[in-house]
Amino acid sequence: MWPHLEITIEQIHTTGDRVTDKPLSQIGGDGVFVTEIEHALHEKRIDIAVHSLKDLPTMQPEDLHLVITGPREDVRDVFVSNEPGVQLNATMRVGTCSLRRMAQIRAMYPDVQILPIRGNVDTRLRKLVAGEYDCILLAAAGLHRLDMQEHLADRITYLPLETMMPAPGQGALALEIRNEPEMCELLLPLNDPAVQTTTAAERMFMRRLGAGCYLPVAAHAHVQGETLILHGLVISLDGQHLVRAQQNMAWTVDTALEQAEQLGIAVAEQALAQGAAGIINALNAGREQEQQYA
Repeated sequence: MWPHLEITIEQIHTTGDRVTDKPLSQIGGDGVFVTEIEHALHEKRIDIAVHSLKDLPTMQPEDLHLVITGPREDVRDVFVSNEPGVQLNATMRVGTCSLRRMAQIRAMYPDVQILPIRGNVDTRLRKLVAGEYDCILLAAAGLHRLDMQEHLADRITYLPLETMMPAPGQGALALEIRNEPEMCELLLPLNDPAVQTTTAAERMFMRRLGAGCYLPVAAHAHVQGETLILHGLVISLDGQHLVRAQQNMAWTVDTALEQAEQLGIAVAEQALAQGAAGIINALNAGREQEQQYA
């Protein structure tokens, strides 16, 4: 597309990458995979940052801009077992640090043993093989991007969305740039209108709830024909209290981003009216107490 464009890659290790012995909720939650990268953008050490969209806070600095590329990867979560053909059950030692995944697993198996696990995909798989866990929960997108799904095929189970709803933005990549006309024009061909609007609705759902990516809030939007459908979920950590909400709107490739965001707000308002506020307040109170004693 740009044959004469010169590209160099700079690897930046964020707080979330470096600190792997504590849950994300204890080291800062929102922004732990982002802050150092945004500093590099502001200092003009880099021009484009590549993120997993689900790791980004729902609000960006005013001088930065997001381009959401497509197509979107598989949004589902998977569980990877230590032995072929094993199905997820209540007796397993399950490895995950995601409160969203913890809560939804506990909704199915209240007494399941959940053990913390951090690190990249390779690190987590090594810990699984070493016998520290019976299975681990991962995003399907991560395995697919590393081309590991075939190697692990007999040990992977894809969890249906009805069972394990994904994080807002899961499976999508975001390019973060300085809000400069030249860069915006350069990357415009990479923007995917369907992925942009669906993820905008998901992220606005979480933003309107006042929930960060460290809380057990899930959302999934998809386009079906000329309709954009958004599902949202707020769930307590023990999995025993949950609120589901859903709404839809007409959609075309020309639908304004603000309309998708309004759908996210509407679904969040529906969830709050059904009791989500009580769940979120209890979670925030527990997190504040956890941080005081961390």
